[in-house]
This record gives sequence, structure tokens and C-alpha cells, in this order.
Amino acid sequence: MNINDFIFTRTAPKKKLEVVKNLQQGELLAITYKTILRIIKEAGVGDSNKTRCKFKTLYLSGATNDWNSKVTNIYNWKKDEVYLSVYIQGDDTDTDVSYKLRDFLDNRYEEQCLGHLEESFRNGYEHKVPANYDRADRARVIRAILTAYVKIHYADRLKEGAA
Repeated sequence: MNINDFIFTRTAPKKKLEVVKNLQQGELLAITYKTILRIIKEAGVGDSNKTRCKFKTLYLSGATNDWNSKVTNIYNWKKDEVYLSVYIQGDDTDTDVSYKLRDFLDNRYEEQCLGHLEESFRNGYEHKVPANYDRADRARVIRAILTAYVKIHYADRLKEGAA
């Protein structure tokens, strides 16, 4: 199934959520940059009244690497450049970093480091804690993006079905 076409078809929102939940890793990693940019523009929240810069943010849940970091949101910035906001937690400190979505979607690499956290201990020892995302972690983030899109964009229809 081509998720780039299916997510924008005229299908019931509950069916879309079911399909997104059952997508395989390879199908999720086949998503394109253009699709995610459209998702942000349609379901993101933020300042869309300016004609030149339409800043939008899509908040995510469940987009983690199950170790030390999570992708909290994705946002478009200037000239349709999309970034991931990554929260990294270490033993005694934490930080937020931004990472380009184009690099995140690059499937040539098995593991990608979305950022480092600099930690230092009392004895002067310093080391970097990486936020690594393998293919399964990246597929989990893309699933969270698709799920957030359907839940936000079709919120009214999902509530009608639940009532």
C-alpha cells in the first residue's frame, strides 16, 4: 500500500487509523517529505495568517526510541523546511535539539543519531550521550505522525462515531 496516496483519500477516519496501525515498517519508511509537509500544513497548529511564513507545528505522542529520547513535535519553518524537535534525557541533564526531516527520512542508514547530550561527572569525565534511531524507531515516529494527522484532521468525525 502506498501511504503517500492513501492518507489523503476519501476513506473513513476509523479505517485510516486501522490501516496506519497495521502498516509494516517498510511501508512506513516509504513516506515522502512532500506528504509530511502536507500533513503539517493541514493538521498543524500555529501562525497561518502571515502570507510569507506559515509556521505550523504538529505535536506527537508515542514517538520514542524506547531508550533516552522522544520526538515531541514536527514543525515547518522558513521556506517549507521541516524539523523534528527531539527531547534527549540523560542521567543528570536533558536537552532539546532540532533535526532536519530530510535527513531523518534518508533510508540509506541503519541508525541515525538525532543529537547528542553532553554529560559531565564530578571527577571531570565527560561523554556524549547519543539519541540513536534505527529503522524500527523511525517507523514508530512516522506512525505517530500519521496517527496525529488523522486524529487532528478528522477530530469531528471521530467524535461523531464514538458518540
